Amino acid sequence: MPAGTPFWASPDITVTPSDPWGRVTAGDEVLVSVTVQNLGYAPASGVRARFWWADPSAGISPTLATVIGASDRTSIAAGQAETLPCTTLWTPQFVNGGHECLIVEVSCLGDPLTSTFRPDLDRHVGQRNVTVLAGEGEPHPMTLKLANPFSEEAPTTLYVRSFRLSSPHRLIGFGLHVHPIDALIHLQDRTLTDPFAALGIRTGPAEPMTGLQVGGLDIADVLGGGFGEEAQRLLRERRDHDTDFGTPAAETTLPAAGVAMVPVTVGLGGTGGQALIHRLTQVTDGVDVGGYTVVSLPG
Repeated sequence: MPAGTPFWASPDITVTPSDPWGRVTAGDEVLVSVTVQNLGYAPASGVRARFWWADPSAGISPTLATVIGASDRTSIAAGQAETLPCTTLWTPQFVNGGHECLIVEVSCLGDPLTSTFRPDLDRHVGQRNVTVLAGEGEPHPMTLKLANPFSEEAPTTLYVRSFRLSSPHRLIGFGLHVHPIDALIHLQDRTLTDPFAALGIRTGPAEPMTGLQVGGLDIADVLGGGFGEEAQRLLRERRDHDTDFGTPAAETTLPAAGVAMVPVTVGLGGTGGQALIHRLTQVTDGVDVGGYTVVSLPG
């Protein structure tokens, strides 16, 4: 995917039951599903999805994730899509306020996985890192993990880009082609221009760090596992020093396969009746290796 793509917010991964904004309650059992498309010209046989969860992370590796389970195997006709539910229910834990990340990998007998845990490199992988905060209460603290995918130390910066969206409640029940929360997360998608206009919704950039505080990076005494040589080579090919990722919020040099923790505090309630969307992007050695999206809804 091109540099700057929020590949960590896939709309194809869903959890049920949830509220209209996709929020689930820690401690409740939920069903995680993924929508899979067969874009080929022949049936895909033996299609299976595997599901993981992890604490909020901008750079996820397999060693930082916990297995949820897998779907049953199925076949998908050419040009068709199917929703594959995990056969094991997931109980979100109240860690970091109950907010976690989901990773799904899909493969079939004739189309295997190529780059594990890398949705930017492999169309078989999906990732959903989204925190939706209630529009009331005290500022919400959480800890975000950053992981170096390379086998040598690398400079790492966490960037923030913030957006505003007016009257987000108008998205509920409108019949969009995406879930209302995905409309907030991908508000720059051109397919949303006409629906937003029809609803009288205005979008635009917010002042950097509006309603958001990011602390200093603390290198943890754990390793993220890193990735294989081929995945590292493909990641470096995505290096793009010309992309504007936003405002630098924290930076350090991560050791090989190192992990850093950064405290993030989000003000609740949006601002002035508007939702605030914060896109955090981890850039390591010039490569955007992951990110996290935080949505603050007005009361």
